[in-house]
Amino acid sequence: MTFVDPARLFNHRRYRSLRADEATERPATEGHEVPGVRRIVLTGGPGSGKSTAAAFLAREFSDDLWVLPESATLLYKGGLPRAEGPAGKLIAQRAIYTVQRSLEDATALRHADRVQLCDRATIDGAAYWPEGPDAFFHAMGSTLERELGRYDAVVFMHTAARMPAGYERDLEVRNEDREEAIALDASLFELYAPHPRMIAVESNASFLDKLIGVRNAVAALVQSDDEVPSATLVGLDGGAEPLDAAPLSSLMGLASVQHVLPSFD
Repeated sequence: MTFVDPARLFNHRRYRSLRADEATERPATEGHEVPGVRRIVLTGGPGSGKSTAAAFLAREFSDDLWVLPESATLLYKGGLPRAEGPAGKLIAQRAIYTVQRSLEDATALRHADRVQLCDRATIDGAAYWPEGPDAFFHAMGSTLERELGRYDAVVFMHTAARMPAGYERDLEVRNEDREEAIALDASLFELYAPHPRMIAVESNASFLDKLIGVRNAVAALVQSDDEVPSATLVGLDGGAEPLDAAPLSSLMGLASVQHVLPSFD
């Protein structure tokens, strides 16, 4: 694999973003000063590479970020049975939601000086709830708007299942087939789309390029004291302003993505 200097990618058209005036305002922020970024969601469909990215970001921004583990992985690897059928999904998603909120709240107390990076968030369970998103938020005693308001920014990594190759099932934690992964990716994206600080990173043939895009997006969020506009990291040919160049990273010394972590997600 040929390594590309990330400095050459900062203003590449692949990483251009939508203009700030194309952002959708979040109702909860109207009439109020928007605080700095304190909690970021890293999410996406199954097989998006987000857990690999989260592990890399924890090392890359060790002085700025506190990366929370994925609640579902904690529960399933900790012994929660993966029960079959709708009733099993209800039990699992309720547990995941509760653990996720507890992780975020406890981390805010214990590591108040760090920006939280959440590997998925309280919203994700709505895409898995058998009766649909509205029923999920009603069961949790909340609303989509309220849950979106817990997070200052969203980095959405689209699943590799949307590509001809690159998606692998992990039956211990991730058991969706390719079609299910694509459908969940679309459902999750629809849930997060109203957030005014949404950055979506598409999958492409190079996971290293995708990782660089995620890294630069998080760098811009962490290092900004002002509101960060919504953006989409896609292959636009023009008519958009590029993200500000982020400082060079330890990716400069990598020969391949295998030096970050050996496997995806």
